[in-house]
Amino acid sequence: MTQTCTTVASSPRTGLSTFEQTVQLLELFLHREGRAPAARESITVDGERVQIGPWLAKARTKKRAGQLPAEHDSLLATLFEGNWAHETAQPVTLR
Repeated sequence: MTQTCTTVASSPRTGLSTFEQTVQLLELFLHREGRAPAARESITVDGERVQIGPWLAKARTKKRAGQLPAEHDSLLATLFEGNWAHETAQPVTLR
């Protein structure tokens, strides 16, 4: 499933986005869909395809392995209820 999003504040695109920018994209996805992205799900931002599902899966793997920096962990923890690294984690109710 591919979605289109153009409302993320971004600097000139270099092909790589920062962790914080990708968290913003994830937050938009969670707000729109009310669920976490599937492992192969992507979105299109300003004409560029972002593999949001694989990105979240990789972040979860790093968290479980103890390789995710604390500041990244805390950013993602604000988006989910309970343990965000679990596949069944539900997004925080966004108002």
